[in-house]
Formats: sequence, C-alpha cells, structure tokens
Amino acid sequence: MWKYLLFKACLLTIAYLPTRVLYALVVICADLVYVFSPRIRSNVWDNARHVLGPNAPRHVVRRQAKRSVRNVAKYYADLIRLPRTRPEDFVRRRLSYHGFEENVLPALQSGKGVILASCHFGNPELAIQACLSRGIDVLALTEPLKPARLSRLVDGLRASHGLTFLPVSVASVKKVVRRLKEGKVVALMCDRDIQGPKAPLPFFGEEAYMPTGPVEVAMRTGAIIIPVFSRRLNGDKLEVFLEPPLELVSTGNFESDVITNAQRFLERFRKHLSQDPGQWAVLEAIWGPPATQGQAA
Repeated sequence: MWKYLLFKACLLTIAYLPTRVLYALVVICADLVYVFSPRIRSNVWDNARHVLGPNAPRHVVRRQAKRSVRNVAKYYADLIRLPRTRPEDFVRRRLSYHGFEENVLPALQSGKGVILASCHFGNPELAIQACLSRGIDVLALTEPLKPARLSRLVDGLRASHGLTFLPVSVASVKKVVRRLKEGKVVALMCDRDIQGPKAPLPFFGEEAYMPTGPVEVAMRTGAIIIPVFSRRLNGDKLEVFLEPPLELVSTGNFESDVITNAQRFLERFRKHLSQDPGQWAVLEAIWGPPATQGQAA
C-alpha cells in the first residue's frame, strides 16, 4: 500500500517540476537508495559485473551499477510526468528515431502482426509512446504490481495518451495473439524473468533465465519481430534504434527453434548493453543470486 500512496503523492507534487529539475531530484534519491539498500546495491553490482567482465576495475563496476539505479529513478520520473507530456512535443524536442522508414514501415505494410521487442534499457516505454506521433496503435504488456490498485494506477499513467497497457495474464496474452493475427502492433519486454515461458540462455558467458514468450508468440502467429532499443543522452533526450527484423529459424523442432531465436534476440541486446551497461534499468539480479554485500561498495 505504501508504494501506491507514494505514487499518488508524487503525482500531486514533484510531477509538476520541469523534467530536468525532476531528474536532478530523483538522481539524489537514487544515490541514497544505492547507499542504504544493500539488496539493490548487490543486485545491480552483480549485473554490472557480469556485463563488464570479471577483470573490470571496481570503480568502473560501481559507476555503472549506480547509473542503473539512477536510470530506474529517471524512468519513474518520466512515468509520473507522462500525462503532462504531449507526444508531439516529446518527439520534436527530446527524441531521435533511427530505422522507422527502413525497418518498421515495411513490416507494417506487410499485413503481418508486428512485435516491438525491447528491454528495460534507456526508457522503452517512451519509445513506444512515440509511436502515437506516427499514428500507430500499440498494445503493451506490463509486469503486474501489488497491490492491484497500484497496477491500475501505473498502467493508467502509461495509457494516458491513448495506447493500451495491460498486466501480463492469460487473458492479456490472448489479446496479444488476436491483435497480431489482425496485423496490428504489440510491444513486449524480453530481458526479465517475470511471468510466462522462460529458459536458461547464455548471456555474457553465463546462463540466465530469460523470457521466451515473445519469440514463441511470433513463431505461432507469423508476426515480425522488430528489436527496439533506446538510450538516454545528455539532459532529457532519448535515442531510439528500430533494428532490422529478427530472422526466425524454423527447422520443425519448435522447442529448439524457440531457444535459437531467443538467443538471436539476446545477441542484438548484448551489443547495446556492452556499449553502455548503466542504461540497463533493472534492479533484480538477472543471473540469479546477487553478489554478496561485501563485494558491492
């Protein structure tokens, strides 16, 4: 309940601040969380260590781990300001898009469903919101939150400009499949083991449980997967890369093909994550048990 009340309080107070002022405030809060929450600090440290490798200097790992917490804080700042952010102004002032005409437009014109497959990197939700300026309606699945009223509040904020956001459930997945068969667009996250199908996949040299649901849905519906990755630039700007469609292997062995295709997506993500690990806005330990508290400082 306290999370719900905190969200409501932020919506009535700091959500009215200019974006850059709000970012400065939440960065201070993020740094305090990093210092005073051993569990979160250990998790982000463990993730950064896996991405950077065992030989990375401690100060480099520490810097990227702190940046991850800061980017999570900026994500929530973007979320509470979203109802007051006009998509057209956001696209014009803060967003740079790469690959829409050459990658997304042909997929849309094909008549097949399109899956915008992304990760918690930069701010994928703002990238999806920008679809409105192109006249594209998107259904996105989100992580269910507790209490349920918090989920409804957060998804309501996400949907404030007309897109549809639904918590992951059997009913929501059925809607995704139906929309794809109708040739429409859905957005799915592919880097966190939340709910649904998953498998241990090699990622930066060690297995991590990753979602396979988006790939399975694409293989069953014939939808086109467009990998989408965003990253924050200096200030409040965002850069979005809409990559060429993922080539899906189809050998007749469905389970094996799912693993191969999921690995192909992770390889796309790995290239972006390697270049800027601090953009990964994830507070959970992706590779399992987090690093010990003594290692993360």
